[in-house]
Amino acid sequence: MSAAGSSESDAVPTDALTIRAPGPDDAGRLFEIERACFPDPWPAHSFVELCDGSRSDCWVAELGGRVVGYWVGRRVQDEADLANFAVAPESRGKGIGRALLDDFIKTVGGYGRTVIYLEVRESNVAALALYRAFGFEEVGRRKAYYTKPTEDALVMARPAGRKG
Repeated sequence: MSAAGSSESDAVPTDALTIRAPGPDDAGRLFEIERACFPDPWPAHSFVELCDGSRSDCWVAELGGRVVGYWVGRRVQDEADLANFAVAPESRGKGIGRALLDDFIKTVGGYGRTVIYLEVRESNVAALALYRAFGFEEVGRRKAYYTKPTEDALVMARPAGRKG
């Protein structure tokens, strides 16, 4: 799942963006971003659980004191999965997606994972461009994976230890 895009021309200075673990107060904002980005959003309780740190890895991007994006990852044996990834629509095109994806890759590489997987709507041109720029390659397809509208997911992968 992905809703992130970026353009180098409007990139946020790296010192202005903070990527941090979420706290309980962030759950509402994460769900707000989720609803704005996806036609079939994860339920609100998922973000409450993510913000307590007990289920999966979740990190948020904060700009000017406001959460503007997040990534959710899962670790299984030597693999990592980018389970959810979004940048608020009003904050796209500023390099936030690129910074979050870079953070995810570095984080899971630090855990000793060797391969990273993700699924993305085949129509999500901005996300596909971002993933390809980070060395992800299509390795499969999941038929009718997404709903609202029904659409295939492209399964993409890359080695975890390689720089984007």
